[in-house]
Amino acid sequence: MGSRPSAPVTYRPTPTAPTIYQSVIPEEDFQLARDYVDELKTERKAKRDRLESAGFGAADMKKRQEQYMKAEQDMYKASLPKRPGFQTPKP
Repeated sequence: MGSRPSAPVTYRPTPTAPTIYQSVIPEEDFQLARDYVDELKTERKAKRDRLESAGFGAADMKKRQEQYMKAEQDMYKASLPKRPGFQTPKP
């Protein structure tokens, strides 16, 4: 018995068209997402209100920062040598 020749090798091109998927998202999921975002906004507002009432609001922090800057400038000016003719820098 003789051996059979192997089948010829054929090369096929790789498909290049993209696969298109479609998702259907129920309206209920969008409503749940809206509710969750609203809950987060409410929590964030409550936290901001607590911080402001404790003295950590934006206006309070700005005022404190200005006080720190003034104290730092005053300490710097006080540390300068007191010599006649020496001008202290003006802010």
